[in-house]
Amino acid sequence: MIKKIADRLFKWYCHPDYYPDIQGDLEELHQDQLEQFPKSAELKYLKEVIKLCRPALIRPLFKNSLFNSTGMFKNYFKISFRNLVKQKVFSAINITGLAIGLSAFLLINQYVAFEKSYDQFFTDANQLYRLTTDQVLDGVIGTRDAMSFAPSGAALVEQVPEIINSTLTFQFNELILRKGDRSFIEKRAIAADTNYFELFDYQVLSGDPNTMLTEPNSIILTESRAKAYFGDINPVGQSIMLLGGFHKNFKVTGVIQDIPENTHYKFDLMISISSIEERLKEDDWRSFNYYTYLKLAPQVEIQALRAKLPRMFELSGENESDTDLEFYLQPVEDIHLYSDFTYEPEIHGSANTVIFLNVISILIIIIAWVNYINLSTAKAIDRAREVGVRKAIGAHRIQLVIQFLFESLILNLLAAGFAILIAQLVYPNFNQLVGKDVIGSVWLDQLFLTKVFSFALVGTVVSGLYPAFVLSNFQAVTVLKGKFRNSAKGTFLRKGLVIVQFTVSLMLIAATFIINQQVNYMQSVDKGLDMDFVVGVRRPRYTDDNREAAIENLKQFQQSLLNHHAITDVGFCNTLPGGSSSDIGSTTGEIQIPGKTDIIKGTTYLQRCDENYFDAVGIRLLAGRGFKSELASDTSAIIVNESFMKKLGVQDNESMLNEFIQFGDDEDGRKYRLIGVIADYNRTSLKNTVEPTSTFYHTYAHYAAIKMNQQNYKDGLAHLENTYQSFFPNTPLSYSFLDERFNALFQEDQQFGKVVATFSILAIIVASLGLFGLSAFMAINRAKEVGIRKVLGATIPQILMIFYREFVVLIGLSAVVGIPLVYYTMDGWLDNYAYRVDFPWIFIGMAILLVISSALLTVGYQTIRVAIKNPSETLRYE
Repeated sequence: MIKKIADRLFKWYCHPDYYPDIQGDLEELHQDQLEQFPKSAELKYLKEVIKLCRPALIRPLFKNSLFNSTGMFKNYFKISFRNLVKQKVFSAINITGLAIGLSAFLLINQYVAFEKSYDQFFTDANQLYRLTTDQVLDGVIGTRDAMSFAPSGAALVEQVPEIINSTLTFQFNELILRKGDRSFIEKRAIAADTNYFELFDYQVLSGDPNTMLTEPNSIILTESRAKAYFGDINPVGQSIMLLGGFHKNFKVTGVIQDIPENTHYKFDLMISISSIEERLKEDDWRSFNYYTYLKLAPQVEIQALRAKLPRMFELSGENESDTDLEFYLQPVEDIHLYSDFTYEPEIHGSANTVIFLNVISILIIIIAWVNYINLSTAKAIDRAREVGVRKAIGAHRIQLVIQFLFESLILNLLAAGFAILIAQLVYPNFNQLVGKDVIGSVWLDQLFLTKVFSFALVGTVVSGLYPAFVLSNFQAVTVLKGKFRNSAKGTFLRKGLVIVQFTVSLMLIAATFIINQQVNYMQSVDKGLDMDFVVGVRRPRYTDDNREAAIENLKQFQQSLLNHHAITDVGFCNTLPGGSSSDIGSTTGEIQIPGKTDIIKGTTYLQRCDENYFDAVGIRLLAGRGFKSELASDTSAIIVNESFMKKLGVQDNESMLNEFIQFGDDEDGRKYRLIGVIADYNRTSLKNTVEPTSTFYHTYAHYAAIKMNQQNYKDGLAHLENTYQSFFPNTPLSYSFLDERFNALFQEDQQFGKVVATFSILAIIVASLGLFGLSAFMAINRAKEVGIRKVLGATIPQILMIFYREFVVLIGLSAVVGIPLVYYTMDGWLDNYAYRVDFPWIFIGMAILLVISSALLTVGYQTIRVAIKNPSETLRYE
């Protein structure tokens, strides 16, 4: 049985010229094997048949060999090269379009890959989670906080077997270091638990990762900070002074690699968390300023684990309150793109932005491929005779398909080479555009080069397959008799592809306008503040030991500033507009004005300011009064914003003045006398609504807001620098203008708008190149028609209108397709903002006008070139 199968297989694949002789040899061999190995002779026979299956013995797949030596491919290469040289415009348009499209696609692809790579470089990244806290009222989540309680991680490790390790971190707004006679401000500084490197395995360059954080007053530096402070010597064992709330020497216990850009939690130095034990109470379930990270056991079902996590009061053993605090496990790999929690350590990216840019990159490469398909099929008539001759002398269709695919491959490989060159030239500008170093020199990036040539091969198939089948389908007899014409089906397809190009161009132009409009609106809309020429300064930290002396120093500092003619107001607050979310507190629970309003449940944000702060930043007082330092009773007073009063259901703000607002549902709930109501103002990004906010009286909080005169603010800055240096000689001054600080919240949106605008322009250029080539072909192909119309008296404008009419119809169809897509996409994007523009339909009209203008200019140029020719030139051979 096995021998019969082997015989049939051999007869099927063996070349007929060799079959008789080889079959006889196989039979002789089989007879010998039967005598020596009677049981396995048939299997050995099958093995010999399989061994003989090699190229030299295989029968041709077609009557004349398709794969007859390399001569065929040499001929294909020669013909392809001649066509590239002969059809210079066609080749230049296709190579340029494909090169721009491919480089744009791959640059965006690199950015998308970078955004998705955040925190994936850790060894056990898929087992790392951040413990976050949901504040729940009546089953509804009020706020979601990235922070958690100090004891929660260790408690969960004890009670939940699937959680095998936890570590705790604290983020500083800034630390002040002193080395020698110089002071430095470090904006990226954290405190971390002893086992931090058990979860986050950064490369340790010097020091023992197991002991670096075990002792108080230990500090770890990144490589770049170590060089900045200690030069080329190994700093481990050296000391550096921490000022602010510490005023003591810290011992350098380790140096680690610089923290990569693609992580959600960046720092330049780290101190042992035991160094802040006066703040950290590991068993205090009210201590809520920490980030807790957990490591899960392998193969844990995360949804089941989330469902079984104990709630906070169950874990802590405290009494259940009206606010239920529930824990949530957030994958560390998801934080950058999918986190919408409060108190984040930094502003994160957006998954929607990544998806949007991914779509743009795909649309650009599709436009480039569409160009090639359109031009190749449009110029099919020029290759018709070649195809006819090849078929007449025996070429099979598959051979012609391979020939035209080979031409497509050469063209795509040339485009890939130019795409690499473009990427190499523009990558510094691209990094600047997206605000991150997402790509370096492409010559050294093997992954990038692999992607380029991989997509060149994909492009060969996608863009070359249809033209190859169209060209190879020509009938030899019809072509050689001169009766060939472009088919209606091919014309219909080309028009359809032109509609695709116009639709994509219209969508990208409209998206650019709308994004730019929203960004401008966010920058110009009234935010309820006057931040022009207001400077924010963080005051030096002080300890309880020197509190009174420090406050007296701050009073004199404030008065010295106000004595200058360029400075009009100086107010202190624990938070500034556009500042870190960790600066402001919040409380979730029941709120009421006893006897006046119903009890409502919700979250209120808490800030502490002095009597001058509202004037300094231009916050309007709607009812009542501001704080007064001479009134001791104001220490138990409260000022709330409009949103707070609306939350309580109060219509008349004046009517509630001097009433007590109670936080909590029992008689011991905290009560504060309402003395004023301020207008709502935006403290954070306009993506968020203004939250109910309560302001309490506090002198010399963390930040000073210094209002300066516009005319001589430079004098005010000079006075600020000199005064600060005289009052705080050991602390370097760091300040920022509040408007710039606030506008930094929109930086991601601004960069997004610039990226979309840049690549929209590239998409339009690529589409225009294709339209230029297609209209040139159409104009030449209809040259005789133009000549006849001119002989019959048609003017150039009349001829233009004939050509224009066809493209205007196509643009109209593209508008019918594109407008709903633009509305659905961009209105959804605008919904991400609490404060947004109405959908700007005027920009849809402007986008359509731009597409029409671009198309008419391109088509008009080619048409006029043909129309101005003497009719005798185009009709002389008719």
